[in-house]
Amino acid sequence: MKEKKSANNPSKLTRYTTILVVGIIVGLVAALLMKTLNASAVSDKSYQDLQNSIIEYQRKNEELNNRNVHLYEYIRELEDDLASGKGGESFLRIVEEKEQYAIFAGLRAVRNKGVSVTLTPMSGYKIQDIVIQQFVNELSALGAQAISINGERKVATTEIRANQDSIIINGVAYSRESPFDIKAIVPPSKIDTYIVPYLETVAGNLREQIGNDALAIAIRSESSVTIPALEEDRIAYQKELLIPVE
Repeated sequence: MKEKKSANNPSKLTRYTTILVVGIIVGLVAALLMKTLNASAVSDKSYQDLQNSIIEYQRKNEELNNRNVHLYEYIRELEDDLASGKGGESFLRIVEEKEQYAIFAGLRAVRNKGVSVTLTPMSGYKIQDIVIQQFVNELSALGAQAISINGERKVATTEIRANQDSIIINGVAYSRESPFDIKAIVPPSKIDTYIVPYLETVAGNLREQIGNDALAIAIRSESSVTIPALEEDRIAYQKELLIPVE
């Protein structure tokens, strides 16, 4: 009985998709018609303006029709997949691609072998943002595919900056007098032979610049590193100002 129910779900999903698409298109066409009728009712509209409005309406209507054709072609493709016994491979492909993009964008937690760098300020020393940035940049150059700082996922829009008492990461403030834990997933084959030794060299150079009694730096190879997903309430996640270009 469960197998029969599972087999019916793709066809139901296809019907629901068809109904939703048709409903959206009908709504858009109706909205455009109302807009044109309202424009036509304005008394001071010139004949040329009305003619331009009609041309624009025809253009948008043609665009909607073209989109409608493409959507129905896609729906037929999905139905053909189901009818041929492929089990909705198109749906699975779309879901898989979406998940890969989410992983790449930092919207999914990930894990693998990696390294950790712990920066612990000594008494009276405040960590500088440039120190954290240097290790993050070095890890990126070493092939890190995911990085976090104090559990904050680093993405393309992540900022790391300092004010008088805090380091700001993804809009969250962390005390400059507290430890900072940087984790990264890096190529496993290079961790012990190259990455850790290289990071130790970077740490040595920093100690020479700021002094051995200012900052303790611990670099470790990790058999399993978990990098959390970017949280939705972080400033780096915001996207309401972004308008897609068609």
